[in-house]
Amino acid sequence: MRAALHTLMFGGYPLDRVAPAASDIGYAGVALMCRPPHLDLDTPGPSARAGSRVLTDAGLQVVGLASGLGRPASFTGAPASAELDGVRRALEAANILGAGLLRLWGGADGLSVDNPAELAAAAAWYAQAASIAAEAGVRVTIEVHAQGLASSTAATCRLVDAIDHPNLGAALDTGNLHAAATSVGADDVAQLGTRIFDVHVKDMRALPNADGHTLEVDGRYYVHVPLGEGDVGNRDTLRRLAAGGYTGWIANESECAWPDWETSVAAARHEYAELDRLIQSAHA
Repeated sequence: MRAALHTLMFGGYPLDRVAPAASDIGYAGVALMCRPPHLDLDTPGPSARAGSRVLTDAGLQVVGLASGLGRPASFTGAPASAELDGVRRALEAANILGAGLLRLWGGADGLSVDNPAELAAAAAWYAQAASIAAEAGVRVTIEVHAQGLASSTAATCRLVDAIDHPNLGAALDTGNLHAAATSVGADDVAQLGTRIFDVHVKDMRALPNADGHTLEVDGRYYVHVPLGEGDVGNRDTLRRLAAGGYTGWIANESECAWPDWETSVAAARHEYAELDRLIQSAHA
């Protein structure tokens, strides 16, 4: 397992500033946020070529594209077709950047795998997206979130199994699953099994009320904190991943907000050191 930086942590800064800092900290790879100023999917060719130059100069590998695709207004008809066009634009960028993975969302808030019609329509759409991506040589993941069709470990398994495509798997986001289910750990890794194509880590702490919260899920309040300072079971999760033979990247997707560049870089150094410690411990 290797540590990658999810560029969401530097979402307000241009890539030509982020990339050298990430390399200097020690990251070898980045999961690239698919929105300006890092990557503009409205102009995927020029944007990806510019980003490729910057990232190559910094010696960074693009381990995946973190897109907001996968949440059409409907998984049928014109909205579904338009969303597939977005997938094609993302794949154009992925090929230019050498990214072998495209992250999708698991549908809009309110959808459920317990609704047969919603599940069938979504599964058909994701299968199309996975086939299009396979032709481009890019794997597809659906990230676990606290809403939508992939809002728990069991729901994510049902969704991936309904899609039943070898080019599509799950992106296990430890913080998202913790917020959705109030815990994450070895059991979730075991249940997801070989469906796991990608892993993101972050940390957060539960709050007794809404004061100071940065995330609310079903009336529960959380605040995002630096890695190692919260309640998310990252250590147990990574240990089970290592024991199960996972050898992919672990993307550090901190959602903390920092007031300026210097503080952001210092925070990224902490995140890298803590993630590296977790990875080393997982293999011990």
